[in-house]
Amino acid sequence: MFTTERTILRAYGPADLPLLLGFVNNPLVQSTLISDPIVPRNHRFAVKLEEIANEALLYVIIEATDKEGGPQPIGAASITVANVKNRDVTFGIGLVPSAWNQGYGTEVTKFLVDYAFKNLAVHRISLGVLDSNPGAIKLYKKVGFVEEGRKRKANFFNGEWQDSIYMGILEEEWFAKTKQEAKTEAA
Repeated sequence: MFTTERTILRAYGPADLPLLLGFVNNPLVQSTLISDPIVPRNHRFAVKLEEIANEALLYVIIEATDKEGGPQPIGAASITVANVKNRDVTFGIGLVPSAWNQGYGTEVTKFLVDYAFKNLAVHRISLGVLDSNPGAIKLYKKVGFVEEGRKRKANFFNGEWQDSIYMGILEEEWFAKTKQEAKTEAA
């Protein structure tokens, strides 16, 4: 459906459930996505994943196009309505560990943030991230998200407490940022 420089963002389909379940069952991925205990998820959790995908305003499977052998699924991303009246949505993205630190997250996040503001008429995009995920925090700040709050010691994982960080970006901030970047590129 959508393409970026190195990805295809395609619609989720029921055939993707085994892929998503395998993705969520990776302990490295699971610890970055949910604050529930890190445990193997069975077919009943697939029903929850399907509900999440179906209830999202936008839910895409991310495929890398620059890999040998053709497009390969590397993750998923979603935009979910948080508050209709205030045009507030929640953004989420998850990638397989082999795709971490290669720029895919930044590429897809920039595209979806731009798409949400320009085509879905949202006013703000919110997200949550654990402080134990510095790569994601750096990515979100790079895109233009700012920290709006912090819930201290909100998640217990691997014997330690983690803070939950709430971040957001407003449409006027996004358009000012992209306008400035365009000026810098033109110079």
